[in-house]
Amino acid sequence: LPPGETIEPALAALRRKGVEIHFGRWLIPGNPRVLLFDLGSSYHKMVDWKYDLWENFGIGSPADDPETNDAIVFGYQVAWFFQELAARAQKRVIIAQFHEWLAAVGLPVIRRRNLAVATVFTTHATLLGRYLCAGQIDFYNSLPRLDPDRESGIRNIYHRYCIERAAAHGAHVL
Repeated sequence: LPPGETIEPALAALRRKGVEIHFGRWLIPGNPRVLLFDLGSSYHKMVDWKYDLWENFGIGSPADDPETNDAIVFGYQVAWFFQELAARAQKRVIIAQFHEWLAAVGLPVIRRRNLAVATVFTTHATLLGRYLCAGQIDFYNSLPRLDPDRESGIRNIYHRYCIERAAAHGAHVL
């Protein structure tokens, strides 16, 4: 089945910009629509996107963290998609749901670009909370004394924590 009159032009615009993106149906009950972004098709934009993250959000990221690099590329591809979609949606409500920090880079980018997209950020536990609990601290009794910037820095996840924080602060719904 084709993606539809609203999504297809957005996909075509991304493809013209060199983003490899595929539309299909997930083979589960209900056959929901799914988009698959090829991260490799946009990796050449990484330096620009990392600069944008630093310049506009104060989020730096190390070069040697492939998981974060993938999250950045994916996030900017998704933001690009929603920018194209919002330009063509004509009074349709667009809701973008971001699940956990790995998928969340696009959320603050969408908000910064002031796109007509309602954003939802879902996290089941913060990344820092997971690290702290894995370290066997008395988590809930320690919360009032914790400095999240310091604690995430000690655990070498400060950049990931900053992505998660930006998504939480930028979301319309958390």
